[in-house]
Amino acid sequence: MTSLTAFTVALLAALILTPLVRDAAHGAGLLDEPEARKQHRVPLPRLGGVAIAAAFFVGIGAALVVARIIGRRLGVDTGHLPAELVGVAMIASVGLLDDLQGMRARVKLLAQLVVALMVYGMGMSIDRLDGPWGTFELGIWSLPLTVAWIVGVVNAVNLIDGLDGLASGVAFIAASAFGVISLTIRGGDPLLPVLAAASGAILGFVRFNLHPASIIMGDTGSMLLGFLLAAGGIGLTQAQPTGAPFWIPLVVLGLPLADTLRVIVRRLAAGKAIFSPDRRHVHHRLLARGLSQRSAVLVLWVVSALFGAAGVGLAALA
Repeated sequence: MTSLTAFTVALLAALILTPLVRDAAHGAGLLDEPEARKQHRVPLPRLGGVAIAAAFFVGIGAALVVARIIGRRLGVDTGHLPAELVGVAMIASVGLLDDLQGMRARVKLLAQLVVALMVYGMGMSIDRLDGPWGTFELGIWSLPLTVAWIVGVVNAVNLIDGLDGLASGVAFIAASAFGVISLTIRGGDPLLPVLAAASGAILGFVRFNLHPASIIMGDTGSMLLGFLLAAGGIGLTQAQPTGAPFWIPLVVLGLPLADTLRVIVRRLAAGKAIFSPDRRHVHHRLLARGLSQRSAVLVLWVVSALFGAAGVGLAALA
């Protein structure tokens, strides 16, 4: 009941808020201008992430109200939910600042590290790795692994946001896969309202983000979605009494993680800074092979869905 409420309310909120944010951004001149590395040829409002974040919070709020009415605790309200809500607000604020006035890559990375450290201090952490061998406690390695995971996923989603509907579609597929996996593990169901709210907010935004998009999510949205997926992966692996094996989130997020790792390795091999922009991402390569934007996005959605299905299958067998 709470999960259905979170999804439905977040979906409706995104469908209502996205065009409002789009029109407001147009009126304020907050547009993303075309340039050589970008695929759109006309200026587009770049604050779609604001609508996603607002819809997510509205969905979570509705779920909390329903949970109280039916006399059921949301479950994560005493666990990761406070950290997730604070993290969402903070990472969205960083992205918004970058969308409004720009931010140097190193400064943005530092801000991401601060957010990761903040939510770690609030209890959202990777403390153990469950698997066929049993449970391996991380001890002092919990902090660096948690921070690396959050920052890594945030940037992976941010970097794959290069075509209309690509990052939003990949994030929706991954969040949906996480939701299915949460049903297959003991103690995973408290994650559902958060994943449902995220999925609803993304789906409502995608309606306006498909090619030709009338609004893009900007760093506000891409970093927000990356954080939500990172948090979802932590929730799955740290569920009580037994979490999903640590490789499950890696498989589900295989497309953005593999693409980011490949590009970073190529930049380092070429003697370039890892933050230097280029056109070597997988979506750029598909376009170079002659695919249209829509075809390239569809291909990558299918690939992402295959990764998601593989993660669900592996979780069911674990």
